Amino acid sequence: MTTYRLFPATNGPSSPVSYSGNFLCGVLFKVTSGGMWFTGYWKWVATGGDTTARKFALWTIKGAGSGVLLPAATVTSGTLTAGQWNFVALPGPVPLAIGTAYNACTGWTAVHGFEDSDTSGAGTGAADSFGTGGHTAGITNGLLSAYSDQPGIGTRGEPYGTPQGVFSTAGTDPSVTMPAAGSNSGNFWMDVQVSDTGPAGFAGPYRLWPGKADTNSLTTTDSPVNYDIATEFALSTSCALTKVWYYSPPGTAQLATAANIWSITGGGLTGTLAASNTSPSWSGAAASGWVSCSFSGVVLPAGKYKVSVYNSAATPDNWGAKDANTDYWRNGEGGNGITWGPLSAPNLAGASLAYNYNGSFGGSTPPFTDGTTLAGQPTFTQGPPDRYPYLYAPVASPTAGSTQNYWIDVEVLNATNAPAGIATGAGTAPGVPFTVVAPARLAPGTGTARSTAFAYAPAGLAAGTGVAQQPRVSGPAMLTALTVSPTRLTMAAAGNARTLAAPGGTGPANATITAAGGTQRTLTVAPTTGEGGP
Repeated sequence: MTTYRLFPATNGPSSPVSYSGNFLCGVLFKVTSGGMWFTGYWKWVATGGDTTARKFALWTIKGAGSGVLLPAATVTSGTLTAGQWNFVALPGPVPLAIGTAYNACTGWTAVHGFEDSDTSGAGTGAADSFGTGGHTAGITNGLLSAYSDQPGIGTRGEPYGTPQGVFSTAGTDPSVTMPAAGSNSGNFWMDVQVSDTGPAGFAGPYRLWPGKADTNSLTTTDSPVNYDIATEFALSTSCALTKVWYYSPPGTAQLATAANIWSITGGGLTGTLAASNTSPSWSGAAASGWVSCSFSGVVLPAGKYKVSVYNSAATPDNWGAKDANTDYWRNGEGGNGITWGPLSAPNLAGASLAYNYNGSFGGSTPPFTDGTTLAGQPTFTQGPPDRYPYLYAPVASPTAGSTQNYWIDVEVLNATNAPAGIATGAGTAPGVPFTVVAPARLAPGTGTARSTAFAYAPAGLAAGTGVAQQPRVSGPAMLTALTVSPTRLTMAAAGNARTLAAPGGTGPANATITAAGGTQRTLTVAPTTGEGGP
């Protein structure tokens, strides 16, 4: 495990700037790799500064001065200690999306002031300011970067024009008000801690851009065409497909009419349909940003795939998003590819073959190409009909041969731990790993099921009609909750044994459930109704 901070060996000022009243402050940062986790906040408190307990929060920035709160990263500290850095850990780590601008902030009612590098108020020469001082180009420490307070500083310029070293006096709760104003490029001595290693036993869900609220500031709408737009991805082990995501940009009135997974064949020039949702129920409205549709009962073997969305509208509008300005998959944020657990997306050099797009060859076989092949990420086709995305279109910006990005994402769960024959297997739901050993069957499922790290509960664990929600683990060894709805079953934490009755089951079928670390609970499935008791 490797952890990263912005100021691992630098202390803040020895005394605070005099001020009393509401105060919020934050630091803007990003990670430059997939599979990164946010684990907590650091705050320097100067000698004589305020040590009162305070709330910390994390926002993902999606526009100039605007953001979306990540509730799982909100935490309240205890009393802080003056004259040192104070670490405020999250209850559990939160996954971060590569290249996304985050605002880590805190707030309190200041009595003795606040810490600031720009004590002169001039914004110049301060050794630790983000303007013309020591951090003019931002900060990079391994896979963690802080933005500059200057525009156009490579990939670390102000995100959406939001200044670095943000503050506000509009309140004290950073989970309600995101500080977004600048003050002479000052450094308010907020720091973050990120890690390249997730919680023990984590088995998903995995995405390329988890929790991302935006695309980037240079993304625009695509042309009004019946495109099938895709991202190539790979799985290193079998995974259950749970969702397909894409970004529905501002201004569109249309949503994609199909979501597909294609298994790559022919080195990338051909593919076969592995899963399709031709009547997707998207999670949001057109123009609302990232939207998803669900899949159930689909397990994808290890291999190479493309995830795509298609719009069959008779008169399509500008329904898709594209970044044709940052060379995303060659020299941009995805220039090294993206990997999180068993899920990865290759960069341009590592991508499968595609046909070079040429709009003058609409009547060719296959259409819209002169037959030239090259590595292609991302890819697309021009419909109708909805078909395998075999075309690649390099662009001239920022340099000749640059890549685009269509912002198509996939969500999977590690399926190597999913035993066959538990309940109906009709669907999956994310969970924390625990062990199931079933000598016969659970509920109406058939066959045997054995697993040493069963990471999620198939839908229908009870009657075969419910949806199994997330099992929760507290500490390394205690299963605290297992809920199946709409026929609610609960396994409580206290004690070692629980007998649960499964409505509609055909049991009895006994199973021992062992939480990660070894604490055992007993689950009995029988054709009766009830909840587990003490």
